[in-house]
Amino acid sequence: MQLRAHKQHQCTAHAALHAARQPAALRRLPPQPLPSQRRHCLGGTACPSRRNPQQDQQQQQRGAQAPAALPEALALIEASPGRDVAAALLAAGGSLLLVKFFDTLERMGWIDKKLSRKLVHTLAGPGFLACWPLFGAAPYSRFIAATVPALNMLRLLLVGSGVVKDERTVAAMSRSGDRRELLRGPLYYVAVLIAITTIYWRTSPVGLIIASLMCGGDGLADIVGRRLGGGNPLPWNREKSWAGSAAMFGGGLAASLSLIWLFSGLGYFEAGMPAMGLTVAAISLAATLVESLPVNQTVDDNLSVPGVAAFLGILFLQVAVEVL
Repeated sequence: MQLRAHKQHQCTAHAALHAARQPAALRRLPPQPLPSQRRHCLGGTACPSRRNPQQDQQQQQRGAQAPAALPEALALIEASPGRDVAAALLAAGGSLLLVKFFDTLERMGWIDKKLSRKLVHTLAGPGFLACWPLFGAAPYSRFIAATVPALNMLRLLLVGSGVVKDERTVAAMSRSGDRRELLRGPLYYVAVLIAITTIYWRTSPVGLIIASLMCGGDGLADIVGRRLGGGNPLPWNREKSWAGSAAMFGGGLAASLSLIWLFSGLGYFEAGMPAMGLTVAAISLAATLVESLPVNQTVDDNLSVPGVAAFLGILFLQVAVEVL
């Protein structure tokens, strides 16, 4: 019996000595949890069991604030003057490119000087109005937009008065080549654009009609009248033709309705297009009649046509807006 106990003691001591001599890596480790039971803490973050509840709440708040910060930033950009300045630069650059484009076509001999001048007259105004949606909704946005034609007015004043010598501008914007002509029709043109921008802006279709009849209507009347109006003069004004007057009416009406449809679709005002179309057609007919009268030597078309359009627009347009 003693001998058996002695042998068991020797075996136990031998096993303990053998375990002590084994490397640490080979020693039996305590039971480990299964992979599905382990808590993985990636990215250096604390495990959920070790995290502070206050830190979790702060992180959730930051996550909720992050998506809301983007609309706020966009709203700040939209309300800042920077957007209006960028839109004004874009509109001014587009106007300059338009002039340079037709000037290049003239130099290449593809179009004559009169056609180049009238194409700029026809497209510059509606092109500027088409840039209005690019501006912001601040009260000063319309005035920043008005700087585009205002800078053009300053250039006309300087060149037309002789303070600045610019023969190319005089040749492109005058009929006779006299610099003083820039102080009449072209100056009235940009003055009307400044007026409709600061007075009517995007909330009234009256300004859109005024610009459309002055630019698209009057410009097309001259272009078409010179080419197709030789054999059909008007009885009350032999210098004007039925073809030119038809182009005046159709071009002004189409440009007006197109801009009204655009701005109404963007939500700047509401307009019932059937009633609006009839009202704009009546205003276009009246403006066409005024443009055909033999008074353009006394009253420039760039004043008489916008004046009639403004008067009739204010007088009758409210009816078209109310019939919805």
